[in-house]
Amino acid sequence: MPATGTRTTSRTTLRRGIVAAAALPLLIGALASCGYGSEAKKDEPKAADAADAGKKLSASEVRIGYFPNLTHATALVGLQEGLIEKELNGTKIKPQSFNAGPSEIEALNGGSLDIGFIGPSPSINGYVKSKGSNLRIISGSASGGVKLVVNPDKIKTLDDLKG
Repeated sequence: MPATGTRTTSRTTLRRGIVAAAALPLLIGALASCGYGSEAKKDEPKAADAADAGKKLSASEVRIGYFPNLTHATALVGLQEGLIEKELNGTKIKPQSFNAGPSEIEALNGGSLDIGFIGPSPSINGYVKSKGSNLRIISGSASGGVKLVVNPDKIKTLDDLKG
């Protein structure tokens, strides 16, 4: 009569092998998704070079909304370090902080903000409610979901953000 310990050990080994084989593609997929995007080609101009060659915006100031928390670090650092103003070639920045997405969307829809750093849900909700007439979602400004929402009368395409 064969020992049952050998049969149990071989079943356990087989199960572990199947689980490992099933988990391997998931692990590879998870590691592959850890990147932050593609790198720019060497012959493409850098954004800083474009800003240096640009002029001030036609508006005397740009009103920017953001949340004063870690999830909006792009806006916090950009405003604190003067990076956004530098990219706008010295156009005056008028920052305004908000505690929630709906109030920032109201400010954008009401015309008291030009640009808003805001999460994906309020951005999409505001865009859908206005049927795309009041807001434009231009781009993600941080990995994970922060969007740049602008006044469509002033910024109609990505080219309007150059400089």
